[in-house]
Amino acid sequence: MSLTFSGKQGNSADFETLIEAFDGNTRVVVVSSQEAIDDYGLPAVQQKASEKYDKKLFDAAGRIKVFTTDF
Repeated sequence: MSLTFSGKQGNSADFETLIEAFDGNTRVVVVSSQEAIDDYGLPAVQQKASEKYDKKLFDAAGRIKVFTTDF
């Protein structure tokens, strides 16, 4: 199932971009490097996040991470 993105973004203390998404009513936090967004575009990062979510590739905190190495 593809994630639905709310459009809300923020930054972490580690200079990562946080992107809010939902799977139905379940909130999902996507963590991305700004470099990945700059190099590949936000839609590509969102698509990659949906793919990783479907494969249940969560980090220890339950987030989906998308970096340039994912492309």
